[in-house]
Amino acid sequence: MPLIDNLLTLYKVDRQVRSLQSRVESAQLYLKVQTKLMTAIAVELSENELRLKQHKSNIAVAETETGSIDARVERLREDLNKAVNDKEYKALLAEVNTLKDQRKSFEDEMLIEMASVETLDTTLVEITAKIDERKKITKVAEKELDVRQDEIAEQLAELEKERATAASVIPADILEDFDEIADDYEGESMASIEIIDKKRKEYSCNSCSLHLPLESIVQLMANDDTIVKCGQCDRILFLGQASKEALAPSE
Repeated sequence: MPLIDNLLTLYKVDRQVRSLQSRVESAQLYLKVQTKLMTAIAVELSENELRLKQHKSNIAVAETETGSIDARVERLREDLNKAVNDKEYKALLAEVNTLKDQRKSFEDEMLIEMASVETLDTTLVEITAKIDERKKITKVAEKELDVRQDEIAEQLAELEKERATAASVIPADILEDFDEIADDYEGESMASIEIIDKKRKEYSCNSCSLHLPLESIVQLMANDDTIVKCGQCDRILFLGQASKEALAPSE
């Protein structure tokens, strides 16, 4: 069988293989996106919990400080009652007032920290809800991937055997080139030649519409083992049966 015909056989089965694989790949991509989103939410949850822990720690510190201040003020009040002169009394009273100001600062700080905790608690509920929802979506995505893999497994195995058989008769260098083009164009490694005007000898690549030189058509008509590629999209060109018949010399 001529090289071009062998390439066309490979081209047809390769497209079927890629079509089936794309069904699984799309499901894999969707699952990957969901997993990535899940990871991002988990990071958000971790950061929220860390901030929440820090604010609660700040509140605990402030509560400890106010407790210490209260205990100190209580002792100072006892000392006020025992003051022996006005100077001592005023000094103790000044310290009490300073401690009261400090306590007010800690109370204000606690109010700010408590407001932050309240906000973070609300955010935590929202993040938890997002995690639950994303888990459901991810589970559906995993199930969809399993279903698609099971659906195509048998057919894909058969087609891959066919592809291997078709590829085995293609020279290694040409096969490598074919695969590279197929990877670049999602399986569309070959393109038919379109006859625009036979009398004027005008032809084009059916994939990218580049006008082709007459020399390319002559080469393909003369030798089915010749590889001719489009000068623009680099696909391997071939003449369909109808085009061959249209270009065949009249008897």
